[in-house]
Amino acid sequence: MTKEFWQDRLERCPGLRPWLLRAVRRAAAGEALPATLTLGEVPQEKAVRRALEEIFPGCREEAGRLKARLEDGLRNPVRWQPLVELLGVAAQAAKPSNTSDALVVRTLQRLKLLHPDACACIDTLRDSESILRFFRSCPTASDDLVRLFDALAALRAAPTGITLSELGATCFNDSKALRAGARRQQLEHLIRVQAGNPDDPPETLLAAAGVIENPYTAHVVVFAPFSYRTRAGEWLDWPHCLWSRGEAALLSCEAVRGLTAVRLEAPCPCLTTSENAAPYLRLVERLRPGLYTEGYPNAAVRTLLRRFAQEGVTAVHWGDSDLDGLRIAEQIARVLPTRLYMPPDAETLARARLPLDDAQRRRAERFLDNHPDFPYADRLRHTLAHGWLEQEQTMEMFFDV
Repeated sequence: MTKEFWQDRLERCPGLRPWLLRAVRRAAAGEALPATLTLGEVPQEKAVRRALEEIFPGCREEAGRLKARLEDGLRNPVRWQPLVELLGVAAQAAKPSNTSDALVVRTLQRLKLLHPDACACIDTLRDSESILRFFRSCPTASDDLVRLFDALAALRAAPTGITLSELGATCFNDSKALRAGARRQQLEHLIRVQAGNPDDPPETLLAAAGVIENPYTAHVVVFAPFSYRTRAGEWLDWPHCLWSRGEAALLSCEAVRGLTAVRLEAPCPCLTTSENAAPYLRLVERLRPGLYTEGYPNAAVRTLLRRFAQEGVTAVHWGDSDLDGLRIAEQIARVLPTRLYMPPDAETLARARLPLDDAQRRRAERFLDNHPDFPYADRLRHTLAHGWLEQEQTMEMFFDV
C-alpha cells in the first residue's frame, strides 16, 4: 500500500481519516497490528463505510463498533508507514508503567506464559474496549483476568458442566464472584471471544460453554430403550420401563452428571435429536427413539449423547434450517456422528419457506465470514438464497422417510 494508494483513497473520501488512525498510531509506534482491528464507531456516512470495506474486505459490525480482520501481511507495521507519513502521525512516548493500559499489556504477557495454547485469543484482547474499561474501573482487574482464564480452563475440564457458583468457589474462593457484576461480564466476554464473537444472548453463550444455571432445573428429555449405571455401581432401568410404556424420560442434570455408563436394552442404532417440542412429541407418539435438545443443547444433553456415542449410537438431527438450527446441529455433531435431516425442495416447501429479515441475513452472513469451515455452510447459503423452514413445517415429510 503506497503513499499514492492512500492519497487516492483519502481524496475520494476525506471522512476516512478517523477510522484509519487506530492502525496508524500502532504502526507509528512500531507495534504489530492485531488480527482483529477495531476501527471505531460504525460510520453513519455510507460512503465512509463503503470505502472502509474496500480497504478491509469483510469488516463487520459488532456492538456498535466496526472491526476488520487483518491478514498476516497487513499486521506488519512497515506496510502502514506510507499512511503514517501522509497523516503526519508521530510515535507516542511510552506511557508510564503504572497506567491501566500498561497493566493490561503486562497481564496479557503473563497470561501467554500461563496459557500458551490461548495466545491467539489473548492477542485479540489487547484492543478490547471491554477489557480496557475493566482495568480502568477495577483495582483487582489484573488478578481477576488471570483467574477468569483459570475459569475457562475449568470449564473445558468439566465435560458434564459446572455451575457459576462452583466456578466462582474454585477460581475466586467466592461462590458469588461470577453470579453477577463485572467479573461475570468479563467471563461472558472471554467466552464470546473464544467462540469467535457470536452474537448469542449471554444465557445461550454460557450454556454452550458448559455452564449450568441450576443443576435441578436443567434436564434432558429422552425416549430410548436404555438403562444407566450410577456412581454407586447400581443399574437403573426406569428410562427403559418408560420406553416400554411409550413415554419419554426426563433426567435431571444432577442424574446425568452422576451416571457412568448407559446400556441399550433393545436395538437402537440411531436417535433423532429434535430442536423443538411439538415435533419431539410426534416422535414419541410414533415410538421413534429421540432426544429433545430444547434449542441449543445444554451440558446434560451433550453428556448423555456422549454416553450414547460410546454405545455406537448415531444421530439424525431434525430442526429449523436457519442459522441457529444449523449451529445446534453442529454442536450435536461434535458429540456423536450426526446426519442432518434435509427435506427435499418440494414445491409445497418452497411456498412454506420464510424470508430472512435484514438482521437475520446480516447475522448469517457475518457468521459465514467468521467461520469459513462451518460444516453446514452450504446449507446456510441455501437458506440465505431461498429462505428458511421451521421444523414444524417438515413434520409430515419427516415421518414419510
